[in-house]
Amino acid sequence: MTRAASKGATVGGAVGVAHTHVDGRDKVTGAARYAAEIPFAELAHGWLVLSAIARGRVRSLDMAPVLRMPGVLTVLHHGNAPRVGNDYMTLLGVPPDPTVALFQHDRVPYLGWPVAVVVAETSEQAREAAQALVVHYERQPHDVEFNGARPDAYPLDTYEPAVVEKGDLAAQLAASAVVVDAEYTTPEEHHHPMDPHAATARWDGGRLEAVDSNQGTANVASELARLFSLDASSVRVRSEIVGGGFGSKEHVRAHQVAAAMAASVPRRPVRVVLTHRQMFSLVGYRSPTVQRVRLGADADGRLRVLEHRSLNLTSSMHDWVEPCTQGARVMYDADAHHTSHRVVRLDVPTPTWMRAPGEAPGSFALESALDELAEKCGLDPIELRVRNEPRVGPVSGLPFRPRRLLACLREGERRFGWAVRDRATGGLVGADQAGYHFAANADVPLIEVDWVDDPDPDDPVGIKGIGEIGIVGAVAAIANAVWHATGVRHRHLPVRPDRVILPGATDA
Repeated sequence: MTRAASKGATVGGAVGVAHTHVDGRDKVTGAARYAAEIPFAELAHGWLVLSAIARGRVRSLDMAPVLRMPGVLTVLHHGNAPRVGNDYMTLLGVPPDPTVALFQHDRVPYLGWPVAVVVAETSEQAREAAQALVVHYERQPHDVEFNGARPDAYPLDTYEPAVVEKGDLAAQLAASAVVVDAEYTTPEEHHHPMDPHAATARWDGGRLEAVDSNQGTANVASELARLFSLDASSVRVRSEIVGGGFGSKEHVRAHQVAAAMAASVPRRPVRVVLTHRQMFSLVGYRSPTVQRVRLGADADGRLRVLEHRSLNLTSSMHDWVEPCTQGARVMYDADAHHTSHRVVRLDVPTPTWMRAPGEAPGSFALESALDELAEKCGLDPIELRVRNEPRVGPVSGLPFRPRRLLACLREGERRFGWAVRDRATGGLVGADQAGYHFAANADVPLIEVDWVDDPDPDDPVGIKGIGEIGIVGAVAAIANAVWHATGVRHRHLPVRPDRVILPGATDA
């Protein structure tokens, strides 16, 4: 297949033709070599030591006994590590994660902050020595309590304004025949790919080579060059096979910096691999959220009010917004349309991108509220959405180019047999609630994916990226299906069997 591009160029064989995944066979047969498995001559191993307190300072480290342990080559910490510079913007236009300023000060901003790296001949020796290293701390009061009533929350602009408002909210609420006002919460989520975050660094004169598992070698190479004050041409990063990242491997993290620092001491390659336990504090995560949605509508379901306000946590060192309300700004129109993002600083690791940032947790709250409104109005939930489909951007006023949401709804309606479904609510679908979770991919039934043609004339192959779409809106649909099946409404994730069967769990 060859599709004409908008500027006269053509792209051949990109769409509509079967292609073999270049590393697919190696992955499924076990032949693939991931970043932690690529051999190097004279390879040494680093193991990170993480803080055992939630906030404070490192007073001292008992290094002498550790340095006498078998195979130990060195221990790096804030008192002897190379200096790095983290005053830069990444290629994605955001500041680096605070953990890249590795061993640059004695402060401990949260539990699991890197305080040292032990380098040894083998991974086992490095791990044993790291576990034996005694670190003395000065403890300070910490705050990790996240809830929707935090008085110190503040709005924070990102690539979109934190607050976007049009129309008189109070007047339109007063004029609404039907109102939904509910709070929705989502828990924190961690990436934890099966392929761990792993990096091997090697210095050759003034040149740095790194073999890494990442989602953007250009990003990682650029950051390493800036951190170690190198010319961009002096840094080479290879990422041959990646077994998952989900946003956590977009940028440089502590393990890459630790490997590069450690390799400069014995002047031999050093590998640092994170354990899954270490990933909880070192590679970012999706922040938990508290979201309030207020919808006001006429009796026929036409929206007068759409208010969506979201709160997420961030670290004490770095601002991060989970932009949950950006979906509301384009999905549905209303006479009064108010959205906002707020954050609260806590003594916790900094969140980061995770698949469908903002839209995934945000769509749960917004679409769940729409389903509740449909119930109150006595309307089919698809019909409610059709009645509130905007012709232009609800807050921008800009035309869509194009927008095929209604075509998706209608096609899904046809394929699901929505019009002839059983509309009864209440009662459990099967008595064994424990059987509702999926233990493995083999347990998941066949999933059909269908497409509505939506060509993009400005893309050389005429298509649009859809990588994030599969998890946007799906949770709200599942929660609504659970309500239809059991009569229990879920506004707080995760949806669990115990939250269905507990007495009085009408708002699980």
